[in-house]
Order: sequence, then structure tokens, then C-alpha cells
Amino acid sequence: MLPKIKLSVWDYIAILICSVPAFYLLGSPAIYIWDEAVYANASLDMSQGHHWWVPEQAAYNTKPPLVLWLQAISLKCFPWPEFAVRLPSALSVTGILIMLSMALKRWGFTQWTRIFVLVCFVGNEGFIRHHIGRTGDLDAVMSFFVFGYSLIVLDAIHFNRWRKRHLILFFLMVIFSFYAKSIAGWMMLGPIGIIWILSPMRNVLWSKQFFLGGILSAVICMFYYVSRESIQPEFMRLAWHSEYLRMFSNVMPWHEHGFGYYFKNFVSLHTYTPWIFFLLAGIGYSLFILKSKSVNGHLLRWIIISLSYMLLISIPADKLEWYDAPVYPFFALILGTVSGHLADRIPNWWKITMLIPILFIFWRKINFILSDTRPRHPFEYEGAILRQIEDVDSVKVFMPVQTPEHRLQLDFYRKFIFQKTGNEIKVFDRTNDLLTGDHIIVSNENVKKVNDNFNVDTLKSWDGLGYELKILTLSSSDTLKIQSQ
Repeated sequence: MLPKIKLSVWDYIAILICSVPAFYLLGSPAIYIWDEAVYANASLDMSQGHHWWVPEQAAYNTKPPLVLWLQAISLKCFPWPEFAVRLPSALSVTGILIMLSMALKRWGFTQWTRIFVLVCFVGNEGFIRHHIGRTGDLDAVMSFFVFGYSLIVLDAIHFNRWRKRHLILFFLMVIFSFYAKSIAGWMMLGPIGIIWILSPMRNVLWSKQFFLGGILSAVICMFYYVSRESIQPEFMRLAWHSEYLRMFSNVMPWHEHGFGYYFKNFVSLHTYTPWIFFLLAGIGYSLFILKSKSVNGHLLRWIIISLSYMLLISIPADKLEWYDAPVYPFFALILGTVSGHLADRIPNWWKITMLIPILFIFWRKINFILSDTRPRHPFEYEGAILRQIEDVDSVKVFMPVQTPEHRLQLDFYRKFIFQKTGNEIKVFDRTNDLLTGDHIIVSNENVKKVNDNFNVDTLKSWDGLGYELKILTLSSSDTLKIQSQ
């Protein structure tokens, strides 16, 4: 996309260092329930020879399978399942860092500006967090391709030149963004279209080549729906309800939030605090104080893209906190460029002092990652224990649930253990199914149910998660306590 660009040694060092928050302790947390567990199960099934076009649990996997393919390949290559499932997301972070560095170098920005932009991208909880850059969800990979097609357009506008390679790479990125997360990968086309129409490059949009490229891309993307419908009848109806209808009506009341949801999250969920205040100051500085015509042009385009995207995703009633993922590279461009412009006024011999706040930002980020490795939901406790047990030959799990989906995280570890050892971990949800002599895993949430019915021997206590127990005899009293070994 950006030919004849030679990054400096400092660029490569900055990319490597800024990739650390994405990879540090990547495999330490157990698989998370809900989205990550759904995709992890599907990709693990694919890696074991199941269908690569229609995932298992197809009702929950309506999105195109590109990310699942990447995860399945990763699971085949690496023996650490959590790391393997999350690796495509972490690599997407590094990919975005590389694209940022190359684009800024191509557009003539200074070394310090390039470093500041990278730090502003990874130094907060915006992109490098749960559900995006550090989990096996779809959004990080999608954001990589979204940012890719955005940069292609921005590069063409900057140089006022649209060549054949721009056309090919643009539509490839558009197609890949769709195959990463369906039409969510196309939402940035609206904001990009605004700056495109406002630029001298607007004539490209009406060209025959662009029209044919759009038609071909649409056909390639529609092929997914048509082919899957032929394999999985009623899929189109399911996809319409799951992916498209939520854009216009509230199909999931538990995901309903007001218009200002994402803006409030910057502060209430600390996803972008205190960075949001610096961003607002940077936007004000860009619009009213900064006088560099070339820099102003870039900043204005990035501001339009960022605000337009935030407004666009705020319209549907159905919202989830990580749907803002694609906007964070543009936030970083705004913040880092303004910081670099201000840094240019500092004498060279004082610029080394800017490493102090950068080091503080990284210390804070790494410290946050260290504190965020434990399970977040009670449905993750049993799996978090099971993954740590070395001898699973006779282990069973007691886990009462209301729906099978509550066991998705546990099911992932059961499948992985079966693939690795051939041992099938049995799961029970009724105490009547437990027998004397059973070696069971039970969470803190459910241990009382076992206590009330059996005398047990505590084989091991897993701090904050639950217990390994051995069933001794039926309890003669409902008030029996767990007996320590």
C-alpha cells in the first residue's frame, strides 16, 4: 500500500515496544465467556477437522469465518490455546502500528510524531483491552482491515493520485473487513466517503473502474451468504435478524443504550480516561491554534472521520462497549500529531525528557494488564480451574446452568483436553448424578449444593474460584461443612 518507504531503526524499536501491551500475558487469562468462548469453540472445532465454512453452533456464528480461520491455523501451530485464539487480535495491533508508522513516514511527519502516535494508540484501554486487542473476538482483525482501506483513501487524497494499486488494495481491504465481521467492517465507509467527496479525488467515485470494483467486491461478499444458505437452510433469515435488523430496531433489549453511550464509556468505564480530555484539547488546538496548512489538512480529515464514526455507531439502539474499536487509531493520529507538533518547539537536548511520561504511560498500561488476568464471570470459574489441573483422568465437573451457552468456556477446555489426552471430562448439573468416590471441580457459586448433600474431602482450594473435592458419603445433615484434607 505504501511503496518505497524505509522506516528508521527507531521506528522498528517503537513498533516492537508498543506491541508489548498486546502480547504481554496474552495467554494468562482463561478464555472469556460469551463472544470469545463462542469463537474459540468454533475455531477449535475447525482445527480438529470440522467444517471451515459453517462453524459448529452455527446459530451463534453468523459472521463470515476469516477470523475463525486465523484462529484455527494458530491453534494448529501453538500448544497454548488461549494464546493461539488471541494471537490474530494481537498481530492486528502490530499491523496497525506498522501501518501508522509507514503512513506517517510517507506523509512527512517527524520521528517524534510517529513515536507519539504509536504510544497514544497502545498506552490506554481504548483498543488494547477486553473484546478488542487482547481477546479472541473479531473486532481487532476487522479494525486492521478497516484502518487499511481508510489509509489507502487518505494516502490518495494527500498525494491527489489514485492509481490501480490503490483501487485493488482498497477493495481487497473492504472484502477482508467484511469477511472479518460482516457489515460492521463497512461502517467506516460512511465517514471515509465524507472526506472523499469533500476532496479533489471525488471523481474517482464515479469512475468505471471504481464501479466495477464495487460490484465485484459485493458479489464476493454475497457469495458467503448464498453459499452458506445452500449448506445451512434458513441462514439468511438468521443473519438478517442477528446482523442487519439490529441496525434499525432493538432486537436485543439487554444491549439497549442511549445515544451518548460510547461517549459516557470513555469516563464511566475508564476506556479512554483521561485521554478523552487530552483528545478534546487536541481537537481544539488543531482547529483554532495550529497554523500549519499541511498538518491541519491531515488533522481535519482525521477529526471528521472520528466524529462521524462515533455519531454513526451511536444511532442504533443496540450497542456494545467495544463497537468503537475502529476509531482508536484515528484518536491516536490526532493526539500523537498534536503532541509531535508541540514537541517540535522544544530544544533537541530537552526532547529526551519526553521519555519520562512515555515510560509512565507504559508502566501504567503493564500494571493494568497484570491486574486484569483473573476470570471476570462466575461461568468462567470451572474452566479456569480445569485448565490448571495436570491429571484430569478422573476429573468431573459439577456446574448447574440455565442454558447450555453458560458452559461455552468450559466446553472449550473439555474439547482441548479431549484432543490432547483423549480424556472426556463429564459435566453434571444435578447432585443426584454424583457418586461416592467422584473427583469433582465445583465453583464457589455451587459448592454449597454439594456440601448440603455429601461429606467431601477437599483436595485443593483454588483461590477465588472454587474447589477440587472428593465425594466421600451422603451427608446426614444439610449443615455439613467442607472437610479439609
